[in-house]
Amino acid sequence: MEMKYVVPDMAQSFGTLEFAGESEPVFERDKNNRRVLARRSYNLYSDVQKG
Repeated sequence: MEMKYVVPDMAQSFGTLEFAGESEPVFERDKNNRRVLARRSYNLYSDVQKG
């Protein structure tokens, strides 16, 4: 039997998630040399996973 993916129990794995702010967005240049948002990430705090 092959395991293709694992679906975690969100409440047990992460507990309560709280928004902790945004990281700096990453911009790239497109072919017309304009700044384009490439990615944005958010910081979250968990009461189960301590870091």
